[in-house]
Amino acid sequence: MKKIISAFVVVVGLFLLNTAVQAQEQTVDLPSAGFTPESSFYFLDRFGETLLQFFTFDYEAKAKLQIELAGERIAEIKVMIEKEDPETEGIEKAKSLLIANVAYAAEIVNQAKVSGKDVTSFAKSLDDEFDAREELLDQTFLEARKKLLAQRKEMKEKLLSEAQKAGDETAVALLTQQLVDLQNQADFLIEQKDEIKKDLQTEKLKIEQEMNSEDQDLDELEKEDALEDLEDELEDLEEDEDEEFEDLNDNELEDEDEDEGDDEDEDEDEDEDEDEDEDEDEDEDEDEDDQ
Repeated sequence: MKKIISAFVVVVGLFLLNTAVQAQEQTVDLPSAGFTPESSFYFLDRFGETLLQFFTFDYEAKAKLQIELAGERIAEIKVMIEKEDPETEGIEKAKSLLIANVAYAAEIVNQAKVSGKDVTSFAKSLDDEFDAREELLDQTFLEARKKLLAQRKEMKEKLLSEAQKAGDETAVALLTQQLVDLQNQADFLIEQKDEIKKDLQTEKLKIEQEMNSEDQDLDELEKEDALEDLEDELEDLEEDEDEEFEDLNDNELEDEDEDEGDDEDEDEDEDEDEDEDEDEDEDEDEDEDDQ
């Protein structure tokens, strides 16, 4: 009998351990973006979402629906910022809707609390879900930025280098401007990310205030760790950018030195020609004097 009980305990323990491991390994993926705010059919997505919210009655279900909709907003942003020339208006539209999703979830939690419900544990669960979406948002912008910088690096190393070697000044000027444009796009992505995160955290704070003090302290520690990881990634990107700018500036300085050297050679040739002309004039004057 003892052996049976021991075996049962072991089996249950293994099952619980496996369940815990699987829970830790679960990751949040972005849903399909569907239509984006740039599309003339975007109203269909919005109409469908309005119907979903209208026919969702339980406060927890309503709040969880905002989590899913926030994921769709991030997916839409991902599609738009990966385009060659993203429209700021479309990104701003998705951004405002994303913030509205979090704000509405916070309002739902507050209304439930006012009605007498204990929302501390639910607020913690909701905050964790939005934290996961915020991490997806960070990765979305960082990946798009990396692609732009990789494109910029390839252009500089191949096309610009070839144009410089060929001495094609028009192509060099055009490619240099394109490099600047790519850098500006990459910087624009970081600015957009920072703006969205600032507004997100303002609305998320309303949810976090409904959590118990221990969960709030733990949430602060998790935020600090996530911020450190994000800063490390940004530092790595900035180091790569600095190296590329140094290489680009070195190439430009080399070209300037070559141009200056060519100008100096031309000036020397002109001086030699002038000296020769003066010598010829002197010879002619001497011949006239002899005559």
